[in-house]
Amino acid sequence: MTVGLMRFLLVLALLGSSALSIAAAPADDSVVIEATDDTYVVADVSTQDDPQGLREKNFGGLDFIKIWYSSQVQAQEQIVSVGLVKFDLSALKDREVRSGHLQLFAQRADLLQPVRLVDVSLADGPWTQSDVTFSKLPQITNPPLASAAVYGANVWYSWDVTPAVVRKAKDGNVAYAIGLRTLETRGEEQVVFASSEAGRNSPRLLVTMAPVAPSVPLYALPIGIVVAALVAFGGGILLGRRRRAQQRVPAVSKARAVPVGQVSVEDDDEAFIDCPSCRRQIPAIADVCPRCGARVPVGPAMSDR
Repeated sequence: MTVGLMRFLLVLALLGSSALSIAAAPADDSVVIEATDDTYVVADVSTQDDPQGLREKNFGGLDFIKIWYSSQVQAQEQIVSVGLVKFDLSALKDREVRSGHLQLFAQRADLLQPVRLVDVSLADGPWTQSDVTFSKLPQITNPPLASAAVYGANVWYSWDVTPAVVRKAKDGNVAYAIGLRTLETRGEEQVVFASSEAGRNSPRLLVTMAPVAPSVPLYALPIGIVVAALVAFGGGILLGRRRRAQQRVPAVSKARAVPVGQVSVEDDDEAFIDCPSCRRQIPAIADVCPRCGARVPVGPAMSDR
């Protein structure tokens, strides 16, 4: 195997490995979607009279989302709050959703137990944070989409809500209801999450999507690289052969046209003569034939130099 062929195979292998790495399946796209609306609603579920008017109160525009209950702390009151968060999914139009996770940042957690489960459910129906109340609460699906164990403050919590994101991507938006699963009698607990108005750590939806298919098929790139390498290699071979042929032809033609003892061309360094003894071509400047060892007399052409 020649050195040139070895080099070509090495270059071809490098090109092939580069092409394969480029043609490998690209990573999924990911996007973080900020909430467009977030708030919470409150009601005293122990009575329909609503003496405090909690069912009609709107808590939109605050910098927190309060997930709270107070059960029989004062008389027979059973106050419960439900958080609401909405996201615009227009960025997911015509995209294949792989996963979706709702993420909330807990600013405060006052719990009676070390750990509490917080449920996230789908909230179906129109609402905005500026006018939603418990009386206008959208329909909350049951069972919950996901649950997360909440244990303290200053922590991000995450819920896998992929099915809802996939289903609602065509609608252009999705909303979730957040609430504590357990309500203890004669107890009070709360988890306070940051809202969009907090300025940072606002509710977010982390979505991963299948990568967009390239306009050129992935297999075309490695094939194109290999074909280009083969064409370049073949062209180099043809050029080399043509140059060598052009270099040999003048020397041969001149050598055949020169009589014995005559210089074949004007340039002494490239001229040839026939050896008087072995009749083989030798350099015109040689005093001794390098082929048979006979001395070469100086001919007319040589003496004229």
